[in-house]
Amino acid sequence: SPFFFFFFFLRNGEQKNMPVVWKAKRVPCTTASCASKNIACLTNPKSFRSNSRPFSRPNSQGVGFGSPRKANPGLQGCEGVESTSCCRALSEEQDVRRRGPLEKSNLFNAYFEPFTSTKEEKELVLASGEQYSLDQVIYRSQNGRLLDVQHDMEALAIYGPEYWKALFDERVGKTSWPYGSGVWSKKEWILPGIGNEDVVSMYEGNSNLFWAERYGQMLGMTDLWVKQCGNSHTGSFKDLGMTVLVSQVNKIRKQNKNVISAVGCASTGDTSAALSAYCAAADIPSIVFLPADKISLAQLVQPIANGALVLSIDTDFDGCMRLIREVTSETPIYLANSMNSLRIEGQKTAAIEIVQQFDWQVPDWLIIPGGNLGNVYAFYKGFKMCMDLGLTDRMPRMVVAQAANANPLYRMYKSNWEVFEPMQAETTFASAIQIGDPVSIHRAVKALKDTDGIVEEATEEELMDAAALADRTGMFNCPHTGVALAALMKLRENGTIAPSDRTVVVSTAHGLKFVNSKIAYHAKEIENFASKYSNPPVSVREDLGSVMDVIGKRLGTTGM
Repeated sequence: SPFFFFFFFLRNGEQKNMPVVWKAKRVPCTTASCASKNIACLTNPKSFRSNSRPFSRPNSQGVGFGSPRKANPGLQGCEGVESTSCCRALSEEQDVRRRGPLEKSNLFNAYFEPFTSTKEEKELVLASGEQYSLDQVIYRSQNGRLLDVQHDMEALAIYGPEYWKALFDERVGKTSWPYGSGVWSKKEWILPGIGNEDVVSMYEGNSNLFWAERYGQMLGMTDLWVKQCGNSHTGSFKDLGMTVLVSQVNKIRKQNKNVISAVGCASTGDTSAALSAYCAAADIPSIVFLPADKISLAQLVQPIANGALVLSIDTDFDGCMRLIREVTSETPIYLANSMNSLRIEGQKTAAIEIVQQFDWQVPDWLIIPGGNLGNVYAFYKGFKMCMDLGLTDRMPRMVVAQAANANPLYRMYKSNWEVFEPMQAETTFASAIQIGDPVSIHRAVKALKDTDGIVEEATEEELMDAAALADRTGMFNCPHTGVALAALMKLRENGTIAPSDRTVVVSTAHGLKFVNSKIAYHAKEIENFASKYSNPPVSVREDLGSVMDVIGKRLGTTGM
């Protein structure tokens, strides 16, 4: 019988930006439908994995494409592939390449609608007809609710799930504006009505999904991954949302510059860096409200360098948030904080990207640090949209990790979701989540309830130890990622997360933005910290014997 083969390959030369993945072994396809059509098909994944370990091999854009679709080992060829026909997938991928722009994209539509937590609330909103154009400057509904960006799902469903998969895969890492961006490669699911000429992008997203093999072994896990969202233009996941918000502002200002004079935000550091960078790229004035002496120098210098008006205010983040709300309500300054749901649209692409990197499979668990909690809802929306449009068939269980010094969501979770009480957040090394009155509290609760989610907390020493231990396996984690890693350790210890569960930890910022806390940890300068994973430099004389003594103590006699 004839052999048909499916090859994953590395394109070189002019195609060097395509994902780097593994070559397949040569295997026969015995499926009659494939043989009769004389086309290639995706065969049992076990046939082209060199071993049973998961893998993630990043390309030059930082994208790691993970393990292939799970297959039923009792079936052969296409019949063994879970949930879809590979023949159809290849046919639709060929269709994507042939047709180019989506012919019915004019039907796609996105708009603001009041956020709802239940079906009953949703029905009331639909009955009222309350919705707003994305071109309007508006942040809350008539009764004061946060707004949510909604899409015409029936229009998007005109194109089947295999079409969307092929389209998104085709765009990865390309230089065709603006689709090479990890956000704008999903443009039809984000801002379908914006013109490419209005997009403000720095090719954000496409961040590595890192297989944390060594760290996972320490925890007795075989399938642990870290989504490195901090590997981005300004060093945090905030770029994903800011490219969408600033692009929409750019569009509105081109229509009427008087509607928006500048864009402003309250920030604990990362939001201000993203806002100032994207506004600078679009030549839009930016204003940031920062709590005095509560962010790192690396975070502070970014908006300064990008030309933003930086206001250092003697209060905490919640105080800055109250001020920026008052300012934006009285002036044509546009609010860029996460209560603006445009940012959620960009941030949700990280969830879509995770599924895409796992060859459109959903992880069992997602663990994410939580402060103002907009990102929690963003990940939920991304996973939910994939499921609603048929690209996946389930949701992951979500875990929100909070610093014990700023844990209002954790306290609400412990009350069985009955009582939410804003708190005065205490100082934490995880400064970006040092928030006691999160704007997106109800959004996060919906996401957790719908995914049978969990909330965990970490003390200051736990989060710093967890980050330091993971750093010893090759990572370089920010304190916020340390919070998520500490939560993971607790859930492994109590058996909630099983050794074989595919688990993704979201790393929200780059460790280089928080070197001061790392230096203090390794120098053992933090009061009441044992710093058990500290690794300070060793002072030694300019003498071979002294040098060899120090090396011998570290490596032992077998290493000499």
